[in-house]
Amino acid sequence: MSFPLLATLGVLFGIGFGYFVQRAGLCFAHGLGEIYLGRGKRITRMFLVVFTITSVGFLLSGYVSDALGLKAVGQLRGFGFYNVLSGILFGAGIALCGGCILGTLRQLGEGNLMYLVVLVALIPGMALVVYGLDPLLEKGYHVEKLLLPGLLGVAAPYVTATLAAGAVIWFLAIRKRTPRTR
Repeated sequence: MSFPLLATLGVLFGIGFGYFVQRAGLCFAHGLGEIYLGRGKRITRMFLVVFTITSVGFLLSGYVSDALGLKAVGQLRGFGFYNVLSGILFGAGIALCGGCILGTLRQLGEGNLMYLVVLVALIPGMALVVYGLDPLLEKGYHVEKLLLPGLLGVAAPYVTATLAAGAVIWFLAIRKRTPRTR
C-alpha cells in the first residue's frame, strides 16, 4: 500500500472513530468505573463491540502483512508495592481529569477547553513514565513480553475466535436483559 493511500485511510478512520466516540460519549476509564458500580450495561456493550472488532482486525491484519499483525507490546511484570502505588496514582489522575485520554480527546473535541490543560499535562507525564519509571521498574521486576496465544500455547486464530465468540454471546445476553424504552 502506498503512503498517500494509507494516510488517507488513516484520516478517514480517525474521523469515523472520533464521530463514534463523540456520539457514544465513550471514555474507557469512566466506563470501567460504571461497570464496577453495576451501572454499565451500555458501556459494556460498547466495550464488547470494540474488543471484537479490534481482536479480529489485528488477527486479519497479520495475514495482510507480518509487519501489521499481532505484536508483543504488552508486558507481564511481577507484582508488588509498585502495582498498588501505580494503581492509586492512575485512579487519582482519572479522578482529577475526569477520564482517560480518550475521554479527554472527546471533551476537547466537544469544545471544552479545560481539557486542553489535561492534554498538555499528559505529554510530560507520559514522558516521565516512559523514560523515568519504566527503566526503574525493569530493574526491579522480571519483565516478559507475551501474547495470549503464546502464553496459552494455542494458535492465534483459535484464541481470537473463542474470545470474539464469547464477546458476541455476552453482548447478546446483556442486550436481551436490558429493558427497551420506546
